[in-house]
Amino acid sequence: MNSFFRNIRKNLLSEGKTGKYLKYAVGEIILVVIGILIALQVNNWNERRKNNKLRKDYSISVINDIEKDSLFLNRLITQLRRDSTVLKSFQARLQASEINYDSIIKMYRYEFPFFVRPDYSFNNTTLINLIGNNSISYPKDLRESMTLLVKVQKDFERTNELFIDKYFDILHSNNSYYPFENYFFDGGKKLRDTIWSHVDTTKFTNHFHRMSDWKKAYTEVILRYALSIQEFSFSLKKELQNFEKL
Repeated sequence: MNSFFRNIRKNLLSEGKTGKYLKYAVGEIILVVIGILIALQVNNWNERRKNNKLRKDYSISVINDIEKDSLFLNRLITQLRRDSTVLKSFQARLQASEINYDSIIKMYRYEFPFFVRPDYSFNNTTLINLIGNNSISYPKDLRESMTLLVKVQKDFERTNELFIDKYFDILHSNNSYYPFENYFFDGGKKLRDTIWSHVDTTKFTNHFHRMSDWKKAYTEVILRYALSIQEFSFSLKKELQNFEKL
């Protein structure tokens, strides 16, 4: 191909057709420039295609992580609502005129929702990596939604940790005197029965109110966080699906 164009140039010059040669040279330059531009365009298109595929893979990974977390959040929200119902019933029963110490002890010993989960971890590694990686092209509003979800998740984890530390301080300060029926730090039912037969009912009632108030506050705060994370997760999932046309 090069020899073909070279021969044309030689013939034009040998025939003294300088004007035609200049026109030909300009045309050849234009063809070369067009070829370069087309090559650059194809290269850019390939790069965009690769980047879009990479971004889509990241988006699918984030969506899968959100769906995994949603299973956990649904269970947590169900448990917290159940605990909230129990604790509200305690308040009503404690205010009833016919309440007695035996009833209070049974409420605490057999019905109190003492279990709490000491730690939580969300499937957000991909999400955190994306927030710190500007080479993956996402619209500003999508990146803001990602950042907001991670922030609420971290706030949730920190708040839960603070509540848990306080919870175990309260629980273990009197656990040897006021054991739950199914708590895992005790010496068996016989020992529990012996302990409960010798409790100071006034001190125990104060302890019960303290535990009940604390657990109610914990349940309400963590439930609000869980519902917020659920809402932000669902919103981000929808945004990603619409953006990637999934």
